[in-house]
Amino acid sequence: MKTIIQEDSGRTPPLRIPSHVLADIVAHAVADAPRECCGLLVGIGDSVDESVRTPNLEPGLTRFLVDPAAQVALMKRLRGTRREILGAYHSHPQSEPVPSPSDIAEIFSNDFLCVIVSLLEPERPITRAYRIRSGLVEEFEIVPTVAASG
Repeated sequence: MKTIIQEDSGRTPPLRIPSHVLADIVAHAVADAPRECCGLLVGIGDSVDESVRTPNLEPGLTRFLVDPAAQVALMKRLRGTRREILGAYHSHPQSEPVPSPSDIAEIFSNDFLCVIVSLLEPERPITRAYRIRSGLVEEFEIVPTVAASG
């Protein structure tokens, strides 16, 4: 099966993620290497405001499985707020930051975001974001933001 990666210039709004959240995702990837790390992304609309580290239940080095108990706990914590789980992140310690065939096959919602950190060059981690719909991969531009002080 050939994966089609669509880089959408103009139609899809960028994904906004605070710089400190991006830094935490990369730090998680580095800490868990050589295994894949994983976690959940929380926010509103096209803005992520929090990353939540979760255990990777997959025993191997090249796959991930978010702990369902951690996901349920996060859903309970978010009840009564406008914030929701927007997607998940994981790392590719030894490959490019593009969805693998298993990443594509295991996506369960067309609206779920997938952020991937590559540590192929550990001194220069690369983070990219995608939405996978019916086997087609749409890449989003990530726009790092700075939290307002005050």
